[in-house]
Amino acid sequence: MSEPTVKHDIRVFWQALYDSLYEDVDGTLTRDALLQGIDDLEDMFRYRGHMAATEMPLADLSGKRVLEIGCGAGSHSALFARHGARMTSLDITYARAAATGAKFRLMGAAGCLALQGDAESLPFADGSFDIVYSNGVLHHTPDTARAIDEAWRVTRPGGRAVIMLYCKSSWHYWVNMLLFEGILRGRAFRDTDWLGKATEWGGKNRQTADNPITRCYTAGEIRRLFRRFEDVSLRKGEFYFYLIPKLGRLYRRYQVRRYGIHPGGVLAYGEPWPIQSPLELRLGRIMGFAWFIGARKPD
Repeated sequence: MSEPTVKHDIRVFWQALYDSLYEDVDGTLTRDALLQGIDDLEDMFRYRGHMAATEMPLADLSGKRVLEIGCGAGSHSALFARHGARMTSLDITYARAAATGAKFRLMGAAGCLALQGDAESLPFADGSFDIVYSNGVLHHTPDTARAIDEAWRVTRPGGRAVIMLYCKSSWHYWVNMLLFEGILRGRAFRDTDWLGKATEWGGKNRQTADNPITRCYTAGEIRRLFRRFEDVSLRKGEFYFYLIPKLGRLYRRYQVRRYGIHPGGVLAYGEPWPIQSPLELRLGRIMGFAWFIGARKPD
């Protein structure tokens, strides 16, 4: 499949997922609801130890030039803008960039910009940003190494990259995905891009488009991707019992009854987030599906 075709399919999939997850929330969003949602989102991220509230220096963002690559519906960008960051937010899908821009206008974030663009060919000059941030995006593009190099290029000397990529050395990859989806359901024998087709869908709509690309990385592969950066830190997170096939459905009902749901998920996922148990938080540090990566560009 040619690169233009792959990029087209990527846009189609993520547009369809936006419609399924966020269309209803964004269509009725008010300024008060947005501001409350941002506060809820930060609280949720702090509970989970997500990089948006850990590797990202929220208290020091005021006046910083921050680029988010793959802004989705704009919840992370809105959080950073709330802390005074001068946001530039980019997404390959127009609807997602437009939703992010609408949030900036609704919250009165002057000087913040959202635009459509490609992570592998960023439309910015060298050294344009103090921080480049990307959450779970660059493993969905055809050339992840090129996208990481672009992030390095547009980061100023001494600036930082804060990026999440999926972790291969994780329970979710080896058991939920490879064993159950890849081998037992036979996906890995039918399609070289089986992992993309097995991940990412959610929301209210029936899936009508396939996710072309999902990749996972070992620690060694991450360090090679970030070889031009210094002070590279890796931290695992994000383990959920409810993602285990079959049994996970039963656990999710128990989880919601036992631990409840958090409203911080509404802006990020289109619905409240089922709160992780303390055991899941601990297991995430050992076998989680997310690599939370912090790195610095040399001066």
